[in-house]
Amino acid sequence: MKPYLKFIVPGAILLIILAWMFWPSKKTKTTTQTPTKKLEEINKIALADRPYVTLTPRADGKEVTMTIDRVAKATSVEYEMEYQAESLIQGVFGTIDFTQETAPVSKNLLFGSCSKGKCRYDEGISGGSLTLRFEGGKEPFALKSDFNLQQQFDREGVFTSKDIKATLDVGKAGLPNNTFVIVAGTLGLPAVVEGEVLAGPYAFLAATSPVLKAATLTIQSKDDLTGAKLMFWDGKGLIDLKAETSGGKISAPVTALGTFLVVK
Repeated sequence: MKPYLKFIVPGAILLIILAWMFWPSKKTKTTTQTPTKKLEEINKIALADRPYVTLTPRADGKEVTMTIDRVAKATSVEYEMEYQAESLIQGVFGTIDFTQETAPVSKNLLFGSCSKGKCRYDEGISGGSLTLRFEGGKEPFALKSDFNLQQQFDREGVFTSKDIKATLDVGKAGLPNNTFVIVAGTLGLPAVVEGEVLAGPYAFLAATSPVLKAATLTIQSKDDLTGAKLMFWDGKGLIDLKAETSGGKISAPVTALGTFLVVK
């Protein structure tokens, strides 16, 4: 071995050992803090300040018309309708610009999808939920309501809200057997209300609104119903129905489908 190699070889080995000892480990993990996402607050805005929203089914139950009215604190809304079709959860999404479309604004939301003039409809739908996210006012706000899609034949004329607090009994022959009815909270009021709203508003709507001959609307409430009124919105004004209270429930005969609420 040449004399100078006696110093070079050991030096190289020493450098390799030192590099191995101090080289950063591949197993070193860098910890990053994920920013906390602010939870969305639903239905926090006062009832009197909310838009009035209805869902009306198409005659065959394959589509629903969403109508948004009395919009005072927003310039746009993002809507999201979710529904369960047999074992799958499906959704319909979109936006409305109230600077381009004046309220009341209606949108047809299909239970299915269409392409090139051909439509595929989902089956086994019994209800779902509607979420609305409003922007453009002083503060953005979100509203959500559940709905039931029910048919006269299946229900034998008894239609109920998702929370089981509102029931409309039209009788077994009160509507044609193929009639679909959507029962949903309207999120807001159809008009200015004098007094405190104890329950509702609940809307019972179908593609048509025939005269009901022997129907009864019942709403239950945890509040004291002494002196409470059961009101019906006929599209023009609120009508005080001849109601009776008993056992935390208020009931009255009704002659048409529509929106109902309890006021005290």
